[in-house]
Amino acid sequence: MKLGKVFSVVLSIGLLLPFSGQAQAMDEPTVRVELVTPFASGSEEALTNLSFTIESNYIIENHPNVMLLAGQKYFVQIENGTLSLYQYGSIGLPVPLLQGQSTIRAVPVIQEAKNSIIQVQGKSKSFKYRGAMEFQLGYKGTKPRIIPINELGMENYLKGVVPREMSASWEREALKAQAVAARTYAMRQMIAKHGAAINDTTQYQAYQGVSIEHPNSNAAVEETRGQVLSYNGELIEALYASSNGGHSEAPENVWKNSKGAPYLTAKPDPYDAKISPYKNWQETMTIAQLQEKLKNRTPAIGTIKKVEVKQTYPSGRIADLMIEGDKGTVHLTKDEARSVLGLKSSLYHVQVNYNAPVSPKELLSAYNGVTTERKDIGSLTITNGTTEKTVAGSGLVLQGADQKKTLDQGSSDPAVKPVSVTFIGSGWGHGVGMSQWGARQMAKEGMNYQDILQFYYAPAQISENYEAGN
Repeated sequence: MKLGKVFSVVLSIGLLLPFSGQAQAMDEPTVRVELVTPFASGSEEALTNLSFTIESNYIIENHPNVMLLAGQKYFVQIENGTLSLYQYGSIGLPVPLLQGQSTIRAVPVIQEAKNSIIQVQGKSKSFKYRGAMEFQLGYKGTKPRIIPINELGMENYLKGVVPREMSASWEREALKAQAVAARTYAMRQMIAKHGAAINDTTQYQAYQGVSIEHPNSNAAVEETRGQVLSYNGELIEALYASSNGGHSEAPENVWKNSKGAPYLTAKPDPYDAKISPYKNWQETMTIAQLQEKLKNRTPAIGTIKKVEVKQTYPSGRIADLMIEGDKGTVHLTKDEARSVLGLKSSLYHVQVNYNAPVSPKELLSAYNGVTTERKDIGSLTITNGTTEKTVAGSGLVLQGADQKKTLDQGSSDPAVKPVSVTFIGSGWGHGVGMSQWGARQMAKEGMNYQDILQFYYAPAQISENYEAGN
């Protein structure tokens, strides 16, 4: 397949397989990846000069007389609002090759050669990439900038993704499950963007090119070549995260606009629970730090007086975290309870730390089949089905089979104020789809990648040749 062509994805009825079978090499799509990570810069900075070397001969598309020679060093820069290409001269003076361009596209002369590699100098180190490299003229605000786009085959792209998303030292079957999930995710994104570039960050999938390739993860990609996950004639949204904390989550409980999917369900995950290094994490923030994270929220809350989990999902993840201040109250719902506060996951509980000893305010949990709501116990209504009686919650003694508990409303002393909040939780990431740590545990227990994908994405199935089955 020519690298100069952008793959246009057509969903068709392909060969549908159960979670078994070997991949067949067929037509391979091309991926376009904007390189962001090597040039990570401040919000005001724009990339205006980019140096690179090549390991095999390249030509400049639409400029057949411009040949880039292996081992030579070149640079692209902004000049008068356009792109110029130069070769570093033997005596230090740059040699102009092209000027006044809006796009400069370098394509390997031998497209499938293993050494068709461009080494790009990033902000702090260099990165190597396979395939073609396109330099586009773009803008950051009103400032012109260079947009570098790496264009390469799907399988080579995945060789730079899989070991970035999952350790290449892990079991091969876990890496193969990661390869299928990452391939499916990339294909679905390409469909949504109609062939436009994705980028190399976790906004899509982390990608680092040749620099991070490893024989073990490369083999996992090759052994699953062309395999994707599909359901009901479409490629699935193959989400994954580092650790679900022992319980996966449904997407509709994480993102406000998600409608959910039958292959992304909330359920206990015994494999993640066995192995995850994030099963017990703890983070404490001062009230000042917490207020800083919420400074741009509406309404403004002022000085924080109270932090309380109002609702949770059956998984234990936060459905509603209330933060009350002397000026207003903010509710962080769903994944906001993780992302806004910068926490590892939303599967946590809260401990408020005060400037003086205080009895914790007692809450009772009420479960309605969807969420658990925690309510103050100022009063309780007790019923036997016929009559009801309302009693004060404070001081009420609950007698259980093994113990009894006296409910206490806590101190009402205005001098007692919160000084920090400790979040005690489990997992890392959104918790939807495949747990990477769970996948590793399944592989350690002798299960293959089909078993792993079945556990995390059923009733989706593996289909071949980059196509969705029916």
